[in-house]
Order: sequence, then structure tokens, then C-alpha cells
Amino acid sequence: MNTKTVIIVDDEPAARRNLRDVIHNFAELQIVAEAADGKSAIEQIMIKRPDIVFLDIEMPELNGFDVAKATQDVNYQLIFMTAYEHYALKAFDTKAIDYLVKPARPELVTKSINKIIHQQSCYHTKKPIERLILSDHAEQKVIEFDHINFIESIGRYRRVHLTEHGAQAHNTETIISEHTLDSFEAQLPSSQFYRLHRSYIIHAIRLIELKYQNRKHFVRLAGTDAHIPVSRSFVGTLKAHIAQGRKRDK
Repeated sequence: MNTKTVIIVDDEPAARRNLRDVIHNFAELQIVAEAADGKSAIEQIMIKRPDIVFLDIEMPELNGFDVAKATQDVNYQLIFMTAYEHYALKAFDTKAIDYLVKPARPELVTKSINKIIHQQSCYHTKKPIERLILSDHAEQKVIEFDHINFIESIGRYRRVHLTEHGAQAHNTETIISEHTLDSFEAQLPSSQFYRLHRSYIIHAIRLIELKYQNRKHFVRLAGTDAHIPVSRSFVGTLKAHIAQGRKRDK
């Protein structure tokens, strides 16, 4: 069994204790140090060279982002744990692989740990995962770009339709969000996602065909029977994308 070493960093003793209780359920994990402030955290990380660090953000003297920056050359997997949701976007500008809002339920901590344990290869050799952060009121969700099939606007809400793997990862086929399509469009790379209609954004890699029916254009995507309309102004761009794909396949 490949044991992974862990450091817990939090200025609240109760938070460290709760996290310790969950980690002790995993024979694959060994806690090698704990720290209650940023300066001690940096020391411990540099000395112990852990595989995993659970890191609080608001702490005395140096905060979690200071710690992450000071130890960025150490190859560990970072999970932020904080009582504040508004740090999420900044957190994923670091090398964090997860972001949990305290008090994090044990099952959410367990899910993050399982994600690390069952990885196929070391984090530093993997292609960086591109992600989108959504809030569905109950909790924040981190959605990998590869898990998105398409996004549709329904009244004042947006519905994110997930791929089969995305549905398995999040135990749901769709996620409702109050983010506008303009907001989604700004966060998603235009090379991968197309705003092909005022009410729809699709993941281009999921595109199967462009259809013309009843004087209107529609697209069909892998994993769904939905007929997604294409605005007249975007048809030319979509045809060019399909033509490029055919050239690559030859």
C-alpha cells in the first residue's frame, strides 16, 4: 500500500480535530504534522515534504495563500478548507485541487480524499484540470470543463447539463445556477465552448452534427437527444469548425 503523508493547517483546534477524525479512517494516509499558523505551516511543509496539505485560509500572521505561495515549489496536493466562500476563485488560481467550506461535512472531506487516493498518476505529471466554480445555494461545486455537455438559459436561471462522467462525479445530471450566460462565456475558453445561440453554450468537443430542418439550424451533441438551436450569425463559424475536424480525421 502506498502511504500518503498529510499536514493539517488550521488555527482552530476543533477544526483540526474534526479533520483528523476523518483522515484516521484511511489506512493510506499518515498525518505527519499539524500547524496553527502560517509561519509554522511553511516550516512543516518545507521539512516534511508532505503529499497532501489541508490548509485554512484566514490565520494569524500569514494566511493560506501566503503559505501556498511560499511552498509552491514543493510537490504536494492542496485542499483549502475555510469558513468563507468568497475565496474560491482566488483559491483555484493556486495549485489547489479542492476547496471545502467549513464546517465541511465528513462525507465531503472523504470525497476529496478519495479523489486523491484513486488518482492514476502523480499530480505534477497530470495535465492541469480546467474548472468552473458554481454555487447552488447549498454548497459550492467545482465542475471540470470536461464534465460539461452544454449550458442552457431557462428564465432567470441557467441549467448546466453534465456529461456521463460529470453526472457520476456529482451524482446529478444537471446543475442549476444563477450565473448569466455572459458570465459563463467569460469564464469558459472560446476555443472549447461555443455560444451558438442567445440561450445556449455548448462544449464543442461534444458536437456530433449540424442539422438543417424547417428553415432552422440545430446541433446534436453526444449523450443527449436535445435539439439545440444555432443562431443564423453563428452557422458559418460552426461549419468551419466541423470542416476543420474532418480534415484532422483524414
